[in-house]
Amino acid sequence: MLIHVKLYSSLKKYALGDESEFTLSLEPGATIEDIHTLLQIPKGDHVTLINGRRSDLNTELIAEDTLVFLPPISGG
Repeated sequence: MLIHVKLYSSLKKYALGDESEFTLSLEPGATIEDIHTLLQIPKGDHVTLINGRRSDLNTELIAEDTLVFLPPISGG
């Protein structure tokens, strides 16, 4: 199955190539944790969204999902 991945800000360095937005081919039943392992993104200190909804590491991905990794945002 194919999913779309978007990495923002400091997380762009974990992209597989030069682009921070790309498509991955995964086996059915893959989870966000599988993507963490594949891209070597450290767990914690960021938010993951699937199709605009916050998701945890155990969430299974479905074909054509868009997975977004966002760093924490701070303000003052």
